[in-house]
Amino acid sequence: MVCSSKALSCAHRVVLRTAAFSLLMTALPSSAFGTAMFSAFAASTGDTFKPKQQLRHPLSAPLLIRGGQQSARNMSINDNNDAATTVTRKTYPRAPVFSNSPFAVPVKKVTIAGGTHGNEYTGVWCIKAIEKQRESLMNECDDDTNSEGDKHPINVFKDYPSLDIDTLLANPMAYMANKRFIDTDLNREFSMEKLKRVKVDEETMELCDIQQEFCSEDDATLSSLPHEAIRAREIETILGPKFTESSPPNGDAAYPDPLMDIVIDLHTTTANMGISLIIPEGDALMSAAAAYVLNKCKNEYGYDNVQCCMHALPKRQDRMNLSSCGKHGFTIEVGPSPQGVIRHDVVEKTEAALHSLLEFLHLRNLELEKGDDANEKSVLDHLRDIYPGGIVPCYRSAPA
Repeated sequence: MVCSSKALSCAHRVVLRTAAFSLLMTALPSSAFGTAMFSAFAASTGDTFKPKQQLRHPLSAPLLIRGGQQSARNMSINDNNDAATTVTRKTYPRAPVFSNSPFAVPVKKVTIAGGTHGNEYTGVWCIKAIEKQRESLMNECDDDTNSEGDKHPINVFKDYPSLDIDTLLANPMAYMANKRFIDTDLNREFSMEKLKRVKVDEETMELCDIQQEFCSEDDATLSSLPHEAIRAREIETILGPKFTESSPPNGDAAYPDPLMDIVIDLHTTTANMGISLIIPEGDALMSAAAAYVLNKCKNEYGYDNVQCCMHALPKRQDRMNLSSCGKHGFTIEVGPSPQGVIRHDVVEKTEAALHSLLEFLHLRNLELEKGDDANEKSVLDHLRDIYPGGIVPCYRSAPA
């Protein structure tokens, strides 16, 4: 999967002993904490970092709190153990959302992928359920049988209408064979070097049903390549493109405007990790989304074992996972679940996280449509209230 339990364990020690990382401050630091922003991990190792410029984040707040230390800058705590402990946090001004901020651009086109690993059935079950919801909405009668106030099953097309949602069965052949992959891990095939091995006929690709067909299976020239190498190129053609023809000045060759605004990849693991929300380092929008999902899964759905993991590859060009084909990537991984098995509780947890993520994107889209309204609190305002100071605990995977 995107990160291993061993990497999480290592990161867990870092968080407990040194710092709590701020998801809300991942990509755009506040002016007061610009120097510390990109050096959160380096702070625990003694390394130093000097950013070229200081930026302001919509959730302007401090980056981290040293583990085991009390900082008057961030909080003051009553040392009397017999008395009730009180925490007073410093308040920070709310920074504006600039026009070039990821928070200023609506997220419309969404692809939800399942079956990236063929023996992980939960994601496949979830995308099939979504397609049934699409059919249900199309065949829905005008009359509503639910009385007012009754809870109804979520239909992602009805409840989040600002999103253009599609689904993707990523590796159909591996799924039918009940194998993680046929030749090689599909979730490691989206690097520039590997994708360029496969030449794509775009006219042929447009005729393919990416969920049901293997578009290049009859191409004799590709017979020497792994199955997943060809499948990855097909997926990248539909969701991307991922790479530009020439590298831009910032050194990131990833295509800045792929077809999909976000790709959500659904996974399971045999490890007892609960709900893991895996986001790329440096993506401020996905960081805020993860903070929203984390809070909702814990406080509304009642799940205790929920955590965020930051994938330590800031540039999209360096990420080899499927979700990197979109402008934004978000991976939901739930465990424990045996391979080749569907567990109802794992499905429920996966859907809880998925619906929370879609809700965040939808609410943000509605806010952008309405424009600034001083009488209404934005979803980012709610996150500021939920996480005073902008501090959200987050694991950080070890660099590959």
